Amino acid sequence: MASAYDFIIVGGGTAGCLLAHRLAHAPSRPSVLLLEAGSNPEGDTLCAPYYRFTPAMTRPDLDHGYVTVPQKELNGRTIAYTRGKGLGGSSILNFMVYLYGSQEDYNRWADLVGDESWNWEHTKQSFKAIEEFDFTGASQYSHLANPDPELHGKNGTVKVCLPPILEIGTVPALEALVREGDPVNLDFNSGNAVGVGVFPSSYSKDGRTTSATAHLINAPENLTIWTNAAVHRLSLEGTKVVGVETADGRKATSRKEVLLSAGALDSPKLLLLNGIGPVGELESLGIKVVRDLPGVGKHLQDHVMAFLTVEVDASQNDKYAFESNENMMLEAQALWKKDHSGALGLHNSTLWGGFLKLPGLEELPEFKALDERLQAHLLKETVPTYEFCGNTIVIPPGTKLPEGSTYLSMVSFLMNPMSRGSIKLSSANPEDKPVIDLAYLEHPYDRRVFTEGIRQTWKKVFENPEIKKYVKKTLFGPASLSDEDISAFMKDAAGTVWHANGSVKMGKKNDPLACVDPDFRVYGVDGLRVVDLSVCPLTTNNHTQAVAYLVGQKAAEKLIAEYKL
Repeated sequence: MASAYDFIIVGGGTAGCLLAHRLAHAPSRPSVLLLEAGSNPEGDTLCAPYYRFTPAMTRPDLDHGYVTVPQKELNGRTIAYTRGKGLGGSSILNFMVYLYGSQEDYNRWADLVGDESWNWEHTKQSFKAIEEFDFTGASQYSHLANPDPELHGKNGTVKVCLPPILEIGTVPALEALVREGDPVNLDFNSGNAVGVGVFPSSYSKDGRTTSATAHLINAPENLTIWTNAAVHRLSLEGTKVVGVETADGRKATSRKEVLLSAGALDSPKLLLLNGIGPVGELESLGIKVVRDLPGVGKHLQDHVMAFLTVEVDASQNDKYAFESNENMMLEAQALWKKDHSGALGLHNSTLWGGFLKLPGLEELPEFKALDERLQAHLLKETVPTYEFCGNTIVIPPGTKLPEGSTYLSMVSFLMNPMSRGSIKLSSANPEDKPVIDLAYLEHPYDRRVFTEGIRQTWKKVFENPEIKKYVKKTLFGPASLSDEDISAFMKDAAGTVWHANGSVKMGKKNDPLACVDPDFRVYGVDGLRVVDLSVCPLTTNNHTQAVAYLVGQKAAEKLIAEYKL
């Protein structure tokens, strides 16, 4: 006999864990079941700031192991698409960057979906409710980061901080950029995303914050958690979802609603498997059509990035010498285990960089070809065109470098991508992985602006006179800064930022690709909402972890109000 709960949440990821916590702690204490396909992950390699870049490479047990189809504009390369598998979802594997994006992202979101509760004035209050922000580190470098504590949350569950100490090379590099004219952004989460500075991260003195550590420790009795519980089937009565069934045959029914929070790849997959999606695709696989919803699996978006790496003088960075010294590493591991101090808490604790506007953007023919309303959005003061980020991993994972050398690596990112990909089923078998096509750089605007972003990043950083004097040689980058060489480099080197979104798009009812309404309800299907990054109607100007938390928070707010929980 199936167990019954008020709410069933499918997916214990970044949004899902927060949603479960908020609903379970509502005054009426509704019963909540949270199902996660993976396990409950453990291990110090997931915690210390030093390991912020490595879990995706070292813990395949926590990754769904997805791979894209060959990407036409990337020389036919396939891209490994890491997705967190375990309580916390991708918050256990991501790079811990915690950025809101531009206030105009949310004003445009509200316009696109026809609901003012999504505008900046409302979403900034939701962000505030999510976080517990530690500002104390900024007192050591207040000319580069100085957020107003009154604008940020003190009582939330997600621990966010600025690093207590900036790593070697950070201050002189940022000061060099500022002297060349780039504006300092003292608070990237103020609503203004433009400028250079220090990025906040989702960790504390205890290490990485995941959505599981933030929301599931000491869970109340009315919150039930099933791990290793991949959901394959939605139980339907006509067009109403009344429960779920897992791969191993466990069943649960919902008294109120099923909330799908499986992520931008798996939420559309589960909808399609259960007959909710484009009728032609469903019929071609012999799947009974429950609801013809053309937008399911469409409108898939992602940021795109490329690594730029040079060898530099050892005075600019000391962590690579540390990495190649076994004794220093053992000492650092012992200190972290003892009291979370030492090198593992310092190295990789600092991410710095900038979100900047591209000079002359409005003169580019690829820009002029865009919709006028989109042009107006891109030209707004707080909306950046590209991003660069320093103090990252050196170059793409798996590349071998000479021991004892020191490097400066920048990552250049395209903001506001126009290319749109898709998620489709490979078969009607739930065990088969979906067909993932991000269509990277297939839109002319993306190719043009990413070319300019790489060029600007290289010039601003590696050709800055105060940085250039330390550069010994290029390890990873275009042969020159000509359009032709940058284009060739992009085809060989561009890759994902793992910010997939938009594949079950939120929108107005008359939008042909809209799948859910502004309250997350699936159009034409009762008892079902989608609550994860798949609902995003646009790609925000940030790293999207904070948006995943926001989506969970907004859904909780709306459900608690609607059901008077």
